[in-house]
Amino acid sequence: MIEGPRQLRTAIDLGAELKEVFFRPDQNQILDSLKSLEIDFYEVDPQVLDDIADSASPQGVLAVARARETAIESIAEMHRVVVIDSVQDPGNLGAIVRTAAAAGFDAVVTGPGTADLWSTRAIRASAGTLFALHMAKRVDLESSLDLLRVAGHSVLATDVRGETSVYQVEIEKRMTLVVGSEAHGLSETIIDRTDAIIRVPMGPLVESLNVAVATGIVMYRMQEEGQDE
Repeated sequence: MIEGPRQLRTAIDLGAELKEVFFRPDQNQILDSLKSLEIDFYEVDPQVLDDIADSASPQGVLAVARARETAIESIAEMHRVVVIDSVQDPGNLGAIVRTAAAAGFDAVVTGPGTADLWSTRAIRASAGTLFALHMAKRVDLESSLDLLRVAGHSVLATDVRGETSVYQVEIEKRMTLVVGSEAHGLSETIIDRTDAIIRVPMGPLVESLNVAVATGIVMYRMQEEGQDE
């Protein structure tokens, strides 16, 4: 479910397959911008729509879209992948997705302990950009990382204890970034499948960065050489 006109327009621009759109009477202008689409529109009582909305500040428009997922075997053939382990805040998850789209990544993969990529909050935090990327959710991370490495991916992970500075990352054709929760970090079975542990240098009074912020810094460092600025 997509909430809000901005997220909805972004999703449409990125090719989201919409099934239905629900709107409050004061948002009927949404019909003008979407009337060319062959989907069903429903005007709904404002209180009913606000009660359905997940947001604390409903914007009067909800849409139902088809969730698209990609097999990990296909993702392994792509150039840039971010793998997310046990990040339970959908706001952080959506922020990572949004930055991945901005930094030119191709796909997002999540493990069983991570929030739902298709939750309303995650889609809202991604500003609709989730539809720009290939997705594989709640997969077995160990076997998925093994597959990515066989396909030629250099697998990096972020950790405050990492010995390799983000400024020392060498750019390769296929690269995967693995990130974990701030509370628990990555398990040893995940660490064993990485080629380098990356740290983001910080001032002496800061113990760690928000996972979405740290992930964004490293993803931009991993941009493919020659990518348009």
